[in-house]
Amino acid sequence: MLRMHKSQQNTNLSTIAVAALVGGLAGAVVGLMIAPKSGKELRQGLCKKSGNARERVGDVTSHRVGALKQQGTDLVDKGKHLAEDLQSFIQESLKIRKSSPIALNTDNDIQVEEPLQDQPEMALEVNTEIPPQEEE
Repeated sequence: MLRMHKSQQNTNLSTIAVAALVGGLAGAVVGLMIAPKSGKELRQGLCKKSGNARERVGDVTSHRVGALKQQGTDLVDKGKHLAEDLQSFIQESLKIRKSSPIALNTDNDIQVEEPLQDQPEMALEVNTEIPPQEEE
């Protein structure tokens, strides 16, 4: 497969695009000139078709706009409900925290944990013997 530099590829693509545009315009002009209708009839037909297309686009657009507005309203409502739920959750959490005070060590402002009543305390065994060192 042949490898081309990017500048050559861009030039080739732009050349193809220009050629397609010129060819399309030339085809449209030839088609209008060969058309069996007179110029006046042709213009009226084009106006009518463009008016119909504009109406269809307007209908589709207004339908989409209505649907998007409804989705936006629904999302805003959901957001409001979530905010209310979060606010009530925070308020309840604060009430629970205020109702159960936490014992603090006032010397160091460090939270003191109370020992568990159900579990026995564990005894630590510490080996205080120092092993003899070998001389080198």
